[in-house]
Amino acid sequence: MNNMHHNFTLTTLAAALASLYAANAVAADDDDLIALTKPSSNISLGVGHWSGEREQFGIYDDLLGDDTILLLDADVNKRDDATGTWMTGRIRDGGISNRDGELRYERQGHWGAGLEFEQIPHVTPFTVNTGMSGFGKVNQSVPASADPDADPAAYVPGSGSDKTLKTERTGTGLDGYYYIAPKLNFKFSFKNEDKDGERPWGRGGQAEFAVEPIDSTIRQWEALLDYAGEDLQLNGGYYGSMYDNHNNLVTTLRGDDPDSAYYLSLPLDNQAHQLFLNGGYNFTPTTRATFRVSYTHATQDEDLPTADIAGLAASVAPSHLDGEINTTQAYLGFSAHPLQNLSLNANLRYHKVDERTPDAIIICSPDPTCTDTQVHSTPLDYETTSGSVEGTYRLPLGYSVVGGVEYKNQDRTVPYGSDLDGDGRDDERYVPFRSEVDETTYRLQLRKSLSETLNGSLAYLRSDRDGSSYSDAIHSEGGINPINIADRERDKWRLTLDWMPTANFGLQFNVEDSQDDYGPGSNPYGLIDGSARLYSLDADFVINSDWHLNGWVSYDETKASQFNGRWDRRSEDHEIDRSSDLKDTGLSIGLGLVGQATSRLKVGADLQWTRTVSKYDDQVIAVGENGDPDTGYPDGVSPLEDIESKATKFNLFAEYALEKNSTVRFDLIHEIWDTDDWSWQFSDGSPFVYGTSADGTMVIQDPKQTATFVGVSYRYKF
Repeated sequence: MNNMHHNFTLTTLAAALASLYAANAVAADDDDLIALTKPSSNISLGVGHWSGEREQFGIYDDLLGDDTILLLDADVNKRDDATGTWMTGRIRDGGISNRDGELRYERQGHWGAGLEFEQIPHVTPFTVNTGMSGFGKVNQSVPASADPDADPAAYVPGSGSDKTLKTERTGTGLDGYYYIAPKLNFKFSFKNEDKDGERPWGRGGQAEFAVEPIDSTIRQWEALLDYAGEDLQLNGGYYGSMYDNHNNLVTTLRGDDPDSAYYLSLPLDNQAHQLFLNGGYNFTPTTRATFRVSYTHATQDEDLPTADIAGLAASVAPSHLDGEINTTQAYLGFSAHPLQNLSLNANLRYHKVDERTPDAIIICSPDPTCTDTQVHSTPLDYETTSGSVEGTYRLPLGYSVVGGVEYKNQDRTVPYGSDLDGDGRDDERYVPFRSEVDETTYRLQLRKSLSETLNGSLAYLRSDRDGSSYSDAIHSEGGINPINIADRERDKWRLTLDWMPTANFGLQFNVEDSQDDYGPGSNPYGLIDGSARLYSLDADFVINSDWHLNGWVSYDETKASQFNGRWDRRSEDHEIDRSSDLKDTGLSIGLGLVGQATSRLKVGADLQWTRTVSKYDDQVIAVGENGDPDTGYPDGVSPLEDIESKATKFNLFAEYALEKNSTVRFDLIHEIWDTDDWSWQFSDGSPFVYGTSADGTMVIQDPKQTATFVGVSYRYKF
């Protein structure tokens, strides 16, 4: 009896524990299900203040220092269980210029629609001090003279107004879908983006300053049908875009002298229309084919704004560009798993750009005979065919080997203008062209599951590019080797390791090395060789259930050796040769810690540091073709100095739970930008000034910028 009673008691206890565990498991599953079907909503509201200078860090948020801002974020989700209807809304960074938001209404399995809003600023990271009038308008005027010795009443550089140039893009969108049938879905979208503001501009020669007035609109729309069957999937429709520029020409005067005007034309209105069809078909559970085809018709037929200016445009030049480009693209892919350990992938791609813009004379001297100088428009066609085959075979002991080959062939139009001096070379083309370019890439990769905690792969890629002979042109007699079509041999290695020795600790290691060889071949001027290397290490450590530490370090190095020549553009005398060994390096380090200090207090810190260095090892090489060989730099000219830039960013936050559904958060951010970039300086370190006898606009850049942000916000969940 006692034994029976004892056994019964244990059985009852076990059943009770099992029931309790099952109830808890069901409750946990229910919580997960509720989180997916009824996600919570939240709103965060606060205030923050930036102090200091942050022209570099503030490029994309328009917060340049000494700014008090509203902190506003919200995520609202509502669902009607009876109808399966969702209503959602989202706001990100609602209190600053770089903001976006979204509203959506969806009835699952039937239809849905959404509205989107996006605002993105871009601020030029320097200040211009200028005496220009008409800043940012289509009619501009710069001071008549910047030389006080020539004119005591002249404008003195630095005595003008400080201007910050920035643009802002504001986009609104509408999209939606409707299920016509269970497998057939109609989708549409429309987006309108307005862009306003100013950005630095100008023309060469005397480096004359101007401001490009930005006032344009881009519209994009798409409509498609989406069919998803068991074996066949299709997606096709129409896509269109339209660019509308409300300005077309900028006129800049020196002083008020109309004879000093120079003109800069702006991008003209254009539009494009595309029809496309994408699809896939499952022949068997392990064999599938995919395809994509599209045809795009793009035009630009606006009036050329310079055609109406007396004495500026040649009489034989067109008043309309009548631009037209037709693009055809096709893709066919195939994947199969013919054997248990073998998988295959193959694809074929075709891309043809057919330009039908008329070939016309744009510059003519003397007008209208054009017997001394002619410059034509240069419509270009190119046709690219490429394909690849790749296979993966799984070997014993956890090894896998991947091998593949890709071939690309491009046929290009060689533009031809004129040969007025009869020397057999194109007088208008300064860079030699190739009518055909071929490139073949081979890939071999070995993957291995080294253990339950260590995985790795080693890949090697070899690429060879060559093509037809170069078409000679004026100034190409020295042998220019354009980088985009030059013969090239490329070898690239990639090693990755993923190690997780414990459940709480993981490391990811990556090494990439690439070597390029460009010749020299028959054309010595251009790139000779180059290399790129990348080393990165990421670590993740879960200290305990409350604290999490992560860190990373990355180093990259890019090198290029090039050989350059200079000729007098009028006499064509060979003046100088120069060799350059260019090197860019970057080192980035990051460290982050997040933890639950108490049951109510969560804290975190993040430190990021980056250093980049650009080196210019430059040498002048003596040449004797012009009878007066150069053995060094001209007077007042010296090799370029190195450029070093460092960026440091430190974030610290604390989040305290007032109640289960409300928290208050404190944020502290400190940023430092430090550079010796000389791009907008003269060799003596003084700010760059446009023009030698005109303009006088000065560019001012702060080499060291430090800023601090302090913010507090309240977050409520519901």
